Amino acid sequence: MRKSIAASALKIVANVVVVLALLLQAYFCFVRFRDSGSLTWLGLIAVNSVMVTMYIARSDASAISRSVPLWLLAIGGTLMPLAVRPTAAVGFVATGTAVQIVGTVGIVAALLSLRRSFGIVPAHRGIRTEGLYRVVRHPLYAAEILTLFGIVLARPSPLNVGAFGCMVALQVSRALAEERFLERDPVYSAYRGRVKYRLIPGIL
Repeated sequence: MRKSIAASALKIVANVVVVLALLLQAYFCFVRFRDSGSLTWLGLIAVNSVMVTMYIARSDASAISRSVPLWLLAIGGTLMPLAVRPTAAVGFVATGTAVQIVGTVGIVAALLSLRRSFGIVPAHRGIRTEGLYRVVRHPLYAAEILTLFGIVLARPSPLNVGAFGCMVALQVSRALAEERFLERDPVYSAYRGRVKYRLIPGIL
């Protein structure tokens, strides 16, 4: 009984932390929009708001990782864009902005493909194979990386480049962790056999 209560309490705390992390991300985008007036940040505010809604409305998982390191990895990957800092627009501004737009559209498309299976940590809420999941196995992570890459292109600095490198490492690690978590499901094994690439078609 005590274990059940402790597990429920831990689940509530963890979910509150995740929602707060997503809301913090949305606030970060708002501050960047307020300071820069860039519409790309406005788009990211909307995307993060949708993420909060989808996380709250997500389906119950038939299995979910209880690994503390994986929870920390998931939250770290979610919050890593907060490390990016505004700089003078001395980079490839037009190209970077275009990449950000493509990445943001990709995030929306990936979320629509996930529907109520959206989550932060490795969990089993059904295997999604529609939409962008026909192209790569982790389109949401790929789109998030692409969006941050666009920001770094437009506003390069050693800190921003470092944040981007950490983001790539964290998202690749999350993708590998999720695949290990789901690999026992024959439906997922068959899906992985059909869709060869994790993030970039033909490359990775």
